[in-house]
Amino acid sequence: MTRIATLTGLVLFLALPAAPALATGEILFEKAKGWDIERPAPSAKAQTCMMSKSYKDPADDNAENALIFALAGDQALMTFVYEHWTWDKDEKIRVPFLLDKRVVIAKSTWTGDGKVLSTVLPDSIVPNMLAAKKMVLKLDGADADFDLAGFPEAYESLRRCDVTPAKAAPAAPQPSETRIKAFFLGAMFEAAMKECDVPTTGKQRTAFGEKLGVLRKEMGPLEAELQAGVDKRSEPRCPPTQDAPKLQRSVQDFIDKTPEDFMVAVETRAAEAEKAEPKP
Repeated sequence: MTRIATLTGLVLFLALPAAPALATGEILFEKAKGWDIERPAPSAKAQTCMMSKSYKDPADDNAENALIFALAGDQALMTFVYEHWTWDKDEKIRVPFLLDKRVVIAKSTWTGDGKVLSTVLPDSIVPNMLAAKKMVLKLDGADADFDLAGFPEAYESLRRCDVTPAKAAPAAPQPSETRIKAFFLGAMFEAAMKECDVPTTGKQRTAFGEKLGVLRKEMGPLEAELQAGVDKRSEPRCPPTQDAPKLQRSVQDFIDKTPEDFMVAVETRAAEAEKAEPKP
């Protein structure tokens, strides 16, 4: 079973009204006897884990099969995927649900969509599934069966996953002081180019915007505070006419250099300007 086909089943599984609010980006928790036990991404509202198994059936021309199973409160949620199904979207069927050769639910309700059938059952079904070797749906004209080998071990792992706290996502790295300064100056240049008569070409403005956008993403939570500082600055927003060439050169340096090299150039020119000032 391809991972794409498995996720096709998962999409409908998550769309069921009783399904927990899970997110994409599942994280592998464990592997157990041919089953994958996964949890949603840390950003998901609910941290309900799921277990899935897929295989090709050699007795059915290697047709692909998959089963996805999860618990939500007192309910068991299942998605059954079979390569050759062609169900209409939201098609409802009521069929006998068997474990091995015993009917455990005479009329179980499943929702179809392409290669997928999904259902929500009471979790009281679990002890029967733990003792069974095969799950069977008695469809018109043919039985659909799934090999439950390894289900007990996978279920044990699923329960551990449900009670094990998810690891917090690592905090984003804090930008360096140099890059913060480079962003702040870049934001000031951006404001000047918008508000003042600063000769720039379209190519320069595009390159400048891309470079500043990269730094803006790095700033994270700091970006709003830094931008507010630019917007509230008290000094004149537009440089004097005689300083326009300096601004043009700084804008080009911002485009051409790394933030670190840009700040070296800025600080070097500031030091040279201070030396050149006449002493009283």
